[in-house]
Amino acid sequence: MPLPYYPRTLIARVVFCWLFCILVYFFGTHTLLSQLQQPVFIYSGSDNTFWLLHYLRIPHFFLQHYWAALLFDIAITTSCIVCIILPQQKVCTYITVIGIWVLHFCYSSAAGKQYAQIGYLLPPIALMVFNQKKFNLSWQLIRYWICFLYSSAGIYKMIYGGFFYVHNMSNILKQMNAEWLFFNSNTVQANCIYFLIHHPFCAQLFYQAAVCIETAFIIGFFTKKMDKYLVAILILFHIGNYFLLHISFIEQSLIFAPFFAWQTIAAYLNSNTNNDRPITF
Repeated sequence: MPLPYYPRTLIARVVFCWLFCILVYFFGTHTLLSQLQQPVFIYSGSDNTFWLLHYLRIPHFFLQHYWAALLFDIAITTSCIVCIILPQQKVCTYITVIGIWVLHFCYSSAAGKQYAQIGYLLPPIALMVFNQKKFNLSWQLIRYWICFLYSSAGIYKMIYGGFFYVHNMSNILKQMNAEWLFFNSNTVQANCIYFLIHHPFCAQLFYQAAVCIETAFIIGFFTKKMDKYLVAILILFHIGNYFLLHISFIEQSLIFAPFFAWQTIAAYLNSNTNNDRPITF
């Protein structure tokens, strides 16, 4: 059975444009490397997978030298823009993809923990492959990787995450909203959170629904026909996280990209061109 065709040029332009918007969001929230408050205290035990970077002192170099961090931020942003215009530009693609991973490692080292919103890191990896046939395979591998991330998280929560413990979600809401509720106690959102805190059974229903949404990504291993529904419930999942737990999903949103109907989008763009010759992706 032949592999499905994924238009790399179209996907690259959309993904890098999306990634650029995320970098602008980082700039607006003062979380680019050059914007972190100096001096930055680095906790090398934030994640054991970072050991090689810490051994090479890469996070230390960027986080303790402002001009190096500034040049780094400029380099990945400029490379990202070039990739939007020239999606086949290999050097800028490598700089952008490797750069956002280094950004993630450095930020997590400064925060002292692994930052969970990694959606902006995954789809760009596939774009490091420039051969169309190999890209078709790599894009699918990223999709399966994302299915594994969500489904394994759902299964873990069912077994170890308090799926059947009635007060689980209520306690999570108390912990995650303690400070926020103090300053926003009179809002409609706060009233909804208070209601769930005082009604643990209702709160746990939301938790169980979220776990079921994550586990539902097992379907993605067997068929792509349900991808549009998986994206829809994933968006609902992250909106719920934002409303109840104030977990932003702007960085995570790029994880939706592998589930889009790219062949349909490409066919639509081809059919709406003014000349008879189809667009070459």
